[in-house]
Amino acid sequence: MSITNVAIYVRVSTDRQAKKGDSIDEQLSTCKNYIASKENIVLAGVYIDDGISGRKIKRGDFEQLLDDVRLGRVDLIIFTKLDRWFRSLRHYLNTQAILEANHCDWLAVDQPYFDTTTPHGRAFVAQSMTFAELEAENDSVRIRDVFDYKYRQGEVLSGKVPLGYSIENKHLAPSQDAGKALHIFQFYAECGSLNQTIAHLESDMGIIMSQDNLKKSILKNKKYIGVFRDNDHYCPAIIPAELFNRVQELLAINVKSNQKYSYVFSGLLRCAHCGQAFSGFTRKTKKKAGGFYTYPYYKCHGAYPNKRCVNRKIVPESSIERYLLANAKTLLQEHIAEYEIASAKIIDYDSRRAALLKKIDKLKDLYINDIITMDELKRDKEKYMKELEDLPRNQDQKDLAPIKKLLKMDLDSIYKTLDPAERRQLWRSVVREIRIDDHKNLKIIFL
Repeated sequence: MSITNVAIYVRVSTDRQAKKGDSIDEQLSTCKNYIASKENIVLAGVYIDDGISGRKIKRGDFEQLLDDVRLGRVDLIIFTKLDRWFRSLRHYLNTQAILEANHCDWLAVDQPYFDTTTPHGRAFVAQSMTFAELEAENDSVRIRDVFDYKYRQGEVLSGKVPLGYSIENKHLAPSQDAGKALHIFQFYAECGSLNQTIAHLESDMGIIMSQDNLKKSILKNKKYIGVFRDNDHYCPAIIPAELFNRVQELLAINVKSNQKYSYVFSGLLRCAHCGQAFSGFTRKTKKKAGGFYTYPYYKCHGAYPNKRCVNRKIVPESSIERYLLANAKTLLQEHIAEYEIASAKIIDYDSRRAALLKKIDKLKDLYINDIITMDELKRDKEKYMKELEDLPRNQDQKDLAPIKKLLKMDLDSIYKTLDPAERRQLWRSVVREIRIDDHKNLKIIFL
């Protein structure tokens, strides 16, 4: 007679669940009693997920259990109830496919009618989970319908109250700041500049606000004309529709104008002080023959417009290019040399990692045999897991081909022939990040 290798899976999502009689100890006891009542069953391992929802597919011991199934170490998985296993039909079906491919079954010992050892049992499980999810979705629909009804009635349920409004009897009503909101719309409509509007808000009105917040919370907010979702009469309008529409036209023009220039270092520049990205902008000067020269610049997003970062230097794109063209090859050669030295000193941490994983498995055996308590299991497991997380990983091999290709180029000559988009692609092939401090010093971090 063949031996069945059985794994016990235990999960508790909250402390409240534990108090309801479904604690880890109680689940373990039920499963161990089941094993004791059967012949030719051998305990292959215990897998415990403490404080994790059944809707989450990424669970520490659950993933380890699936790995052991793939390795052929488990023939049958047992747990107390189906909801300890899964609460999502999609996750269940995906996992079931893995189990079936590796000839592994499961059984809910407190619910024996849920049994995947037979085709009828598997069909019943899928059907039961389908109805459970259907009921949950119906509950969601009912809740959404209630919210939609309240929105149609003009009720405020959540979210920040827009500037110029207050809440009265669950509805938005114009406040004493309504004039401020109107002034912001009028100011932007006159100047057409988000930066000027933000500077005006800070200096003249004491309001600190980012571009994104200004657009989303005020200038594009349809509540100011009384509209929210499908309700055209959600609240009293405090901005004339004509003014609101004019502002939307200017915002569209503003977006288009910002996209005219392809910034070479877009997404590569970071502030050395606050860590925020540098954003690009352009300045224009008139040509004698007519038209304009366009000059791209970069500035720390954390410094403007709110003046929170000390790095308020404005850096021309041309100066970054000159620095890179003058120093890139030397810096890249140093980068390659440092990488090769580091690669020669790689420490193999795999043996230490394997030893820690063995210790974690041993803890489970000690707990099952009543040598240590659950508190001791949790404490020591947490300690070993922390050591695992802190353990350095072996250095990944870098692809040095793009760097070596650039080193062979006549960079100065080729660079002049490239357009901004091609120049951006060139630097992105070798550079991960460029940090700029408040003295315009550059630090290049290569891929």
